[in-house]
Amino acid sequence: MMKTLPKNSTTDRIELLTPAQRRWVSLSARLFPGWTAGKAEALLLRPPRKRGRAGEVLSAWGQRETLSVGGHAMAVWHFGEAGRRRVVLVHGWGGYGAQLAAWVPALLARGFAVSVFDQPGHGDSDGQAGILPDFIAGLRAVMAVVPDVAAVVAHSMGAASALHAVREGLPVDALVLIGSPGSFDIHLKSLSRRVGLGRRAHHSLRGRLERRYVPIAEMDALRDLPVARTRALFVHDEDDSEVDFSHLARLHAAWPGSETMATHGYGHHRILRAPEVIARSVDFLAEALKQKNRGQPKEDEEAA
Repeated sequence: MMKTLPKNSTTDRIELLTPAQRRWVSLSARLFPGWTAGKAEALLLRPPRKRGRAGEVLSAWGQRETLSVGGHAMAVWHFGEAGRRRVVLVHGWGGYGAQLAAWVPALLARGFAVSVFDQPGHGDSDGQAGILPDFIAGLRAVMAVVPDVAAVVAHSMGAASALHAVREGLPVDALVLIGSPGSFDIHLKSLSRRVGLGRRAHHSLRGRLERRYVPIAEMDALRDLPVARTRALFVHDEDDSEVDFSHLARLHAAWPGSETMATHGYGHHRILRAPEVIARSVDFLAEALKQKNRGQPKEDEEAA
């Protein structure tokens, strides 16, 4: 049974601005759309840094390694025995690796090794990373040095980065993507509404991001997905107030043969600690890799 929170329960949504700040942004966007878009871009590129003592806990539990990404130090922690098939855990925008700490014992118990990291500009890592190409670069840096990676479990923008990295050829056998945006165009419109940007300021912000990185239509292209090579499970909560639940159907439709899991009452962040989500996902990974080792797709096995 899915967990249901009381109606008056608060969510763990990242509040980008206070109500007073949103009113100021709304007025500014009408008067100075280009200038306001520049301020919004700076906000997206500098996510809130949360860490507390999370890095110390991970360091006491696992083996810490420091990588260099764009000249900045990035913190990575490894768990489990060398030679085991490895799962890489990826947090989202404004998050940190230890948000997925509850996954580590469950994965170790099923015979996996695990690597967790803080994206640049997040947690214990230096630098700056606030948009999708930054997150893809962080994931690629870890995948380049970590051996025997079989699967990725990722959340929010980390999930979007994993999706596009495998589309671009990153070799993994299985993916679990949680609260993932299926369209950056739709997600950016949602973010603009949250901070009070009007139509002109939103279009200015979109143009700024596209000039800095790549066209959003290119980021949103859900073609050439490795459906024959990689198994995918998409997980989303109906009460997600940061990434709309409708993204789940978009991703599932774009990936033939993928599986989905819908939850209720966890929102965007607490879903990472949901016992049923961890259990279902770990079972999915174990079965996906078992079928990979047998060298036959699930459909052939069921037919036999």
